Amino acid sequence: MLRVWHALSYIGDGVVLVPCAVLLFAWLIAFQATRRAGWWWLVAVFLVGGGVALSKLLYMVSGWHPAGWNFIGLSGHAALSFLFWPSAAALVTGRHRTGLRAVAVGLGAALAFAISVSSWVLRDHSLSEVVLGALWGTAVATVFLTLTWRHVVEAPLASNWMIVGILLSMFFAFGHEFPSEHVLGWIALQVSGHTAIDRRTDPGQ
Repeated sequence: MLRVWHALSYIGDGVVLVPCAVLLFAWLIAFQATRRAGWWWLVAVFLVGGGVALSKLLYMVSGWHPAGWNFIGLSGHAALSFLFWPSAAALVTGRHRTGLRAVAVGLGAALAFAISVSSWVLRDHSLSEVVLGALWGTAVATVFLTLTWRHVVEAPLASNWMIVGILLSMFFAFGHEFPSEHVLGWIALQVSGHTAIDRRTDPGQ
């Protein structure tokens, strides 16, 4: 079972989801009918990624966290997964019936939920970090899908090629980890001027 949790965690890692998000953006802006959706997608990715980064930098720079909470920043796995997988499912089924699209979004959300649970089971994040990260990703994804749901239906999207592209990205990136902690740690040191930053080595029970 531990291998399953690790596999799910890799699927939700930035090294997989960031290239896939870039693919979706390139795919959307390639067509006039979905160009606006492409720009909305870019905004959504920056909002989710930026929110995760800022929440972690706040702790690294100042050591601040909500009193009584085991929380040092939003879970990137949870936030990105709840943004990407339901949104990608809706986009690749854009020209199908509403019922099928809704089922696809539900499956994407279920995968995102499993990824989020894996992040907690493997003790990469505390429960509060996973829950708040999931809520943040879900909120942004909901706004994105609300804004783009109808427009994508009319677009000549090559969904089969998009699915192949996502699967290939997952294949080549699977097993690797995005060095977000190192990057954010370096930024925190530059911003704070300190010689060390606040870190937590164990999220606890």
